[in-house]
Amino acid sequence: MPAPRPRKPRSDGLEARARILDSAEALFAERGFHGTSIRDITEHAGVRLAAVNYHFVSKEILFRDVLQRRAAVLEEERLGQLARVPERGSARARVEALVGAFVLPLVPYAEQSAGFRNYLALIAQIGSSRLQALLLVEDTYNPLAQRFIQVLSKIFPGAKSALIHHAYTFMLASTMYSFSNNLRLDSMTQGKLRSDDFAAISRNLVTFVAGGLVALCDPPAGRQARR
Repeated sequence: MPAPRPRKPRSDGLEARARILDSAEALFAERGFHGTSIRDITEHAGVRLAAVNYHFVSKEILFRDVLQRRAAVLEEERLGQLARVPERGSARARVEALVGAFVLPLVPYAEQSAGFRNYLALIAQIGSSRLQALLLVEDTYNPLAQRFIQVLSKIFPGAKSALIHHAYTFMLASTMYSFSNNLRLDSMTQGKLRSDDFAAISRNLVTFVAGGLVALCDPPAGRQARR
């Protein structure tokens, strides 16, 4: 009697989970958290309701996992670049390196991945919301924010804590809007500029944000830079 063939590990569950995440990400970005039902997601993903209940338990947990999936990838790359910010040199050069560490890792993902573009549109949409579900991802985003705030504090040791925290939130808000691909540039310029030209947007964004942070956290240097 021939020996039984070893069973191949089933990938159905992992594939279904990925489809659910992709569909939820796309629909949340398009319709918002409250405008998207679990049934919408299951129909889009081509899975049964039981699959969502099995993998995520609730819509809130699914929302959390949608955000955490991309955030984890970006956090690793951002922290890697943040570690290379010079400890010496002009404040402007160091701040440009810091802003670059925050902004530039987004570019290849936004250019190459429709899923990442959905994610970026989603976080831009929820950035100004008061969703209770956002409390589920505080621990995902706050540690990264604190690392950038710590480095900003070293660059501007004389700046008040409130200014440093405001500086980070301004950088965050500008970046979220700029990568939302909201077609605003296309509309304003009648198609001469594109909201999905992420490489060009990122270069100008780094220059713009770095100048603002220097002017805010180190006013004399900011005034000198404008002369």
